[in-house]
Parts: sequence; structure tokens; C-alpha cells
Amino acid sequence: MRIFKWTKEQIVIVLCLVFQIGLSQNRTLVVVDKTTGFPVDNAAIFSIEENEGTFTNSEGKAAIVLKNGTFKISKLGFDDVILEKGRELQSDTIFMIAQAVQLDEIVIKSFNLNKAIQYVLDNYARFYVHTPFEKECSFKETVSVDNQLKRLILSKINWWDKTYEFQKRSKIKLRLGAIDYNKNIPLDIFTDVPRVNENNSGYINPGSLISAIYLNSCLSNFVKFNKDVIGVVEESPSDQIIVSFESDWETTKEVSKRVRGKVIFDKKSKAVLEFRNTVEYQNNLTKGIVKESKKESITENKTASWRLTFHKIENDVLALKSFEASAEALITYDNKMHPVVFENSIYVFKETAVDKVNNDGLINLSKPIYQSLPVATIASTNTILLNKIESDFINGK
Repeated sequence: MRIFKWTKEQIVIVLCLVFQIGLSQNRTLVVVDKTTGFPVDNAAIFSIEENEGTFTNSEGKAAIVLKNGTFKISKLGFDDVILEKGRELQSDTIFMIAQAVQLDEIVIKSFNLNKAIQYVLDNYARFYVHTPFEKECSFKETVSVDNQLKRLILSKINWWDKTYEFQKRSKIKLRLGAIDYNKNIPLDIFTDVPRVNENNSGYINPGSLISAIYLNSCLSNFVKFNKDVIGVVEESPSDQIIVSFESDWETTKEVSKRVRGKVIFDKKSKAVLEFRNTVEYQNNLTKGIVKESKKESITENKTASWRLTFHKIENDVLALKSFEASAEALITYDNKMHPVVFENSIYVFKETAVDKVNNDGLINLSKPIYQSLPVATIASTNTILLNKIESDFINGK
């Protein structure tokens, strides 16, 4: 039998490896509202030292590697939770406490929302990231028909631009990377014409989403098309001003629409921390004849929604944290009505100052995302956990 002798240096290396393994824990955390017991979705769990992390899903769950560092769990409306460096977690359940809210007596509830938004636009370069960046993100797309999932894509995505300000000549570059999940089946609406299901699986044009992920574009359009919207100040935490809004119905060429939503302002700087906007439609119909069956198809657009959230980085400059978009419609064919929901989300895991990037693997924005999925890995290993419904869909349950 051969006997190995360990040198002092080898022993030190092995002990260091064991120590590091002991300090790195693959954990699935569940973040819960301590008062209500409800899960806290879209909470950011980030390493303070590395400024990298992930987000909770709709069930409040997130998978993360807890290293020997300090992690912060944050979401607007809740007190931050700090997981201290080197401290062992006794439970996988993390409780967050909702911030105390107040409504100053001197504040008039009626709020000039457009004026406040215009102030943000006038000072945009001061409030938001204005240097070249590359964001490592997770991109998610789902489509459901008749309340059943038909598509789920979860993929890494890298996003580069010179500034977080959308302009007509913005040099935006998006690249898809490693695929976590990709399941796409026919929508099964035109059941008597299978080929139509295969070739017209439905999607939100990626190009139309580009401007929506830039806050200045969203705010400019809001001010332009909603001049008479009145905001109402809600009870807010001491460092925020929460303003809700809802317009009257307006009718143009028989199509009616209104907007409703919420804007959260930083009380000190007056910058936007979160922007939610939903456009509701009535009688927004598109009719056509399916060539193969000669039957009428009617699509009625019901709602279109956007939500952008931000967090502070160095020098209190704001950077995008997450983007969510959805569209709801009713498709009527052969006397059957099918509710359809399209959803796209982007979660920013890490942001780096990068002056230039190459053009390899750029997305063709004129094609559906599910037709452009590559193979190469370009982003971090973080991802968003699936909820039970999504997991069952992927596993064919």
C-alpha cells in the first residue's frame, strides 16, 4: 500500500476549500409578509459586496447561493432585511415587515401627476444611469389560452446601451443566452385548421417592447396622451410619495379606453421608483377571415400593462431592477371565445459599466423570441424559480 504524505501547503489549500464550501450554501428561500403571511413576490435578494443576486417568484421563493458575504432583501413598501456576513440561517423562511405609512394632514390629496412626471423627465440624466452599461438579466415569456399555459420561456439575456434613456437613434443591443426552459405548443384556437395553430402561435413583437423598458419613453408617452389625468396621494412610507391615478373613458372611432395605475416617487429627490400603467379597452376589435376554413376570427384587445421598478446604486443613482409587461385579449372563432394572456418580464441580476460590446448573437427584434433562442451561455447562473403552475406545465402534469 502506498502512503501519501501531505505537505503543509496542501493541507492549507484543502482546509481553505472545505471552509469555502461550508460558507457557500445553495438555499431556496421563501420571503413572507410577517403581518399577513402572504408571499412577497419580486423581492430582490442581492449580495451587497458583489451587487449581484436574484428575485422571488409569485410564491415568494428564490434560489440563491449564500456565500460568506452580506445579502440584502428589499422591496418597495417593506423594510430591508439584512442577512449578515458569516451568519448561519436558521430557517429558509424570511419575514419582511411592511413599512409604516402616513398621510400628512397638510398634503392635498389631489396631485398634479403630469407636473411631477415632467420634473423627472427634465432631470432624467441626474436621476438614472447615464453611462454605458451591460445588464445581465433573466428574460421570461409566458402565453396562456383558456387559463392554460401554452408557452414558457426562461432564458438569460444581456442588454447593452450607452445610456438608460431611449432615443430614436439608441444603439440597443440584446443577446439571448443559456436557456433554462423553453416549451411552446400550439395555441389550439383554430382546432379545425392545425396548420394555422402551428404557424400563428401568437407573440408580442419584441421590437414593440424595446421602448417600454426605458422609463423616459414610458413617461413621455404618458404625459403626451394623458393630459387630464388626476393623481391621488395614498398613504405612503415616510420616504416615498405613492400616487394612484385613473382616467375617464375616452372614445375614438368606437373604441373606448382609459388608463389606471400607480407611481411611487422618492420623497427626497422626486425621482420615480416604480411606475405601473394599465390601458383598458372596450370594443377594440380586429376582424378577419381564416383563409383555410373561411370562418371569421375576432380578436378583442382588453388590456395592456407595464410595470418598472428601480433601486439605488452608487451615488444614489437609480437603475432598473425589473420590467413586466402583459397583454390580455379575447379571440373568438367558430362561436367559441378564448381568453389569451401574453406576459414578458426582465429581471436585472447584475449591472456592469461597459463601453463597448460585440455584435455576436444579437436578437432579431422582428421575429418572435421563441424563434430566436440560441445555445451559448452569456450571463450568470442566477435564475427565477418557477411557481407550481409553471413547473407542472414544464413537467407535463
